[in-house]
Amino acid sequence: MSDPQAIDLGRLDDAAFDRLYKERIEPCFAANENDRLGAVAKFKQRLLIGGGVAAAIAFGGFLIWRQFDIAAVLLLMAGVFVWLFAYQPLAKVGQTLKHQYCSAIAEAMGATFTISGFTPPAFDRLQSMNLVPGFSRSRFEDLFEGAYKGSAFELYEGHLEQRRTDSKGRTRYTTVFRGQLVRMHFPREFLGVTIVRRDAGVFNVFGGGDAAGRKLERVRLVDARLERAFEIWGTDQVEARYLLHPVMMERLLELETKLHGKRLRCAFEGGDCLVAVEGGNLFEPGDLFKPLVDPARARRIVDEISGVFGVMDQVLTAQAQRPTRA
Repeated sequence: MSDPQAIDLGRLDDAAFDRLYKERIEPCFAANENDRLGAVAKFKQRLLIGGGVAAAIAFGGFLIWRQFDIAAVLLLMAGVFVWLFAYQPLAKVGQTLKHQYCSAIAEAMGATFTISGFTPPAFDRLQSMNLVPGFSRSRFEDLFEGAYKGSAFELYEGHLEQRRTDSKGRTRYTTVFRGQLVRMHFPREFLGVTIVRRDAGVFNVFGGGDAAGRKLERVRLVDARLERAFEIWGTDQVEARYLLHPVMMERLLELETKLHGKRLRCAFEGGDCLVAVEGGNLFEPGDLFKPLVDPARARRIVDEISGVFGVMDQVLTAQAQRPTRA
């Protein structure tokens, strides 16, 4: 059950954000600032020493082979290693900080946060609806899980890779999906199956066909602009048009924007709305070379999460207004 005192991220005005920031997030930032400063100092020290070692390796390579291109390659390889080694203290601070502020934000909205080591919620459903591609290996992180206005939700990140083998038998892994995955569960079940795709990309090959044993047919929208932006398939034309009215479609576009993603696709089936958005690595602390105590840093993270609740509001509104069929 959701906390009646929880902050509503779907309607987060400036005053509510300021309270959330001051009470929950700023203390996390302030508590980690000294560790950040120490990590920056270690980074500079390691970079200075490592830079000298990298230069020495490159110079030694030049003396041996007398070729500038070999020396340049050695310098580049050594430089990458030095940078990764030097950044480790900052990465550790960032991971600790992320766990703290994401947990604080989740608690403020009556949810929980798990950074890794969880079973991805409803992932088999996302696969069965063809919202994610086939893959050979996967990694999941950053799970927000809770309830909103009597409906459950899970938001997390996924990275899916496909194994490829070239003509020489060499194996490599290629990213086929990286982004955010969402499950929203509502008390009232949908009458049919409706699938929404953002644009005519590679995933449109899944358009049409069947879903849950029922034939999917193309659904046309009244709004010409939204008709160009989305491709919709459903088993119940009446419900699909009722559910996917212009405000709902705008909320989906808003969710895509807030998650800094592209090629959003979603499915309404049973009591669930399942969403996949291709995007980047979100909920991160940002530039750790700058002071942590900054409301703009927190606002970006909160906005990335809040788009889910705008979609949930519209689904709940559509379900409440949908007439009951005999």
